[in-house]
Amino acid sequence: MSSKIRVGLIGLSTTSKSTNWGGVSHLPYLISPQGKEHYEITAICNTSIEKGKATLAHYKLPSSIKTYASAHDLAADPDIDLIVNVTGVAQHYDVLLPAVQAGKNVFTELPLASNMKQMKELYATAQEKGGKTCFSMQGQTSPVTEVLRKVIDEGRIGKVLSSTWVGCAAHIGGTDPVPVGNKYFSMRETGGNIMTIFFLHTINHILSTLGELDTFHSMLGNQRPTVQLSDPEQDNKIVDTIEKDTPNQVFLQGRLENGALLSYHLRGGVPFPGQPGLNWSIYGEKGEIHITAAIPAIDIFEFGLTMHLHEFSSPKDTPPTELTLPKDAFSDLTQGGSKNVGRIYDAYARGKVLDEKKGWDGYPDWKTAMKRHELIEEMWRRSDRGVEDGAFGTGVSK
Repeated sequence: MSSKIRVGLIGLSTTSKSTNWGGVSHLPYLISPQGKEHYEITAICNTSIEKGKATLAHYKLPSSIKTYASAHDLAADPDIDLIVNVTGVAQHYDVLLPAVQAGKNVFTELPLASNMKQMKELYATAQEKGGKTCFSMQGQTSPVTEVLRKVIDEGRIGKVLSSTWVGCAAHIGGTDPVPVGNKYFSMRETGGNIMTIFFLHTINHILSTLGELDTFHSMLGNQRPTVQLSDPEQDNKIVDTIEKDTPNQVFLQGRLENGALLSYHLRGGVPFPGQPGLNWSIYGEKGEIHITAAIPAIDIFEFGLTMHLHEFSSPKDTPPTELTLPKDAFSDLTQGGSKNVGRIYDAYARGKVLDEKKGWDGYPDWKTAMKRHELIEEMWRRSDRGVEDGAFGTGVSK
């Protein structure tokens, strides 16, 4: 019997009009030497057996891999140790529920599902049936977190007093037309939007680095309520204009459990010309760390990443110290987000679940996922009711 973790991959696509995250971030790790050390793909699930076979051929995967057209059939396969879900968020509930009902171990892309009712059912069922759960938030295993935590834990900036984070969501929430395949970003009901993807990734990374929130004030602004949709297959011709009900401005100010203050602003649209898409400072009693990058989700991508440390005790005119990322077995995985997705897989293979007290350096399970989703749900409730500050639980659903 193989000692490797046998994977059933659901949602691997060859025709996605959105991100094809499974093909560009999960698969590159699973078929890499690092991935093959711990995992083997034994089955895939698509909307039909024919599409499954076409997927195997497209990615040059062994024809011996089983193909399924039903999430229930995949979940019933005794030769699968881990079901990996890379479908679009609208399908998450339907494909994950059979897996957790069967007691399977599950690794899913975010968000967990389209709404909190579905999420709670999935989480409760997974707990009841006893399967392990893994969630694709990369902040806990990102080397950026490792470097920043090391500087903080060594006391080089002293006690953290405050942190200011400002990021741009680029093609989402700005003036540019949105490809039809990304229409769901504008639809709260679908569940995949600036809050449950961009905000979730970035706030998780911040809190994994600095510590959890105690109290907060938040504001959500939908100041560009219409979106044009373009079709890449028609030379990006505008094919529709829709109303959106998701924000293009996300503000959060709060106090962390350790007393540090946090100011967070995520906005739609591209950055000012020549400026980075992320500016993040961590200010302490004895020094400050400044981080910039081309995009805000540095837990996934490290495009244009710079990190510098200024220690206040340094002689005048001493330039800040550049902080660099350590090299490891995943540094050469350059396709999509496979580097940090691979680090999650590696942590799972080693049984290194997230230590809540530490807050990082382990794979996040659905307990951590629910904690983040509950924060987002609280922000939605407050926005719906016009209540914007206070401790958790202040917002009341409509």
